[in-house]
Amino acid sequence: MKTILFLILSGFIFGAIPAQAGLPQIKAYKEIYPEAKPKCIDCHVDKMPKKVDGQHELNQYGKAVVKAAGVQKPSSSTYKTIGKIEDFKK
Repeated sequence: MKTILFLILSGFIFGAIPAQAGLPQIKAYKEIYPEAKPKCIDCHVDKMPKKVDGQHELNQYGKAVVKAAGVQKPSSSTYKTIGKIEDFKK
């Protein structure tokens, strides 16, 4: 019974963690668009978003990436599906 409860609780905790960008996501983006130089502001409203949950509002591109990635971290295929950052700035 404890094992089942642990698995259910773990699923809620890990399923609720939103996709977060970092060096692996930047590398994944650059695999598809090697000439790009992505910055925080490309996916976030703020130039320097805080890491505290709920204090990093996403712009339209960031929302599209999170929607496409789901509960997993964005990969190069996610960015290929979404397109370039510049496509969302028009």
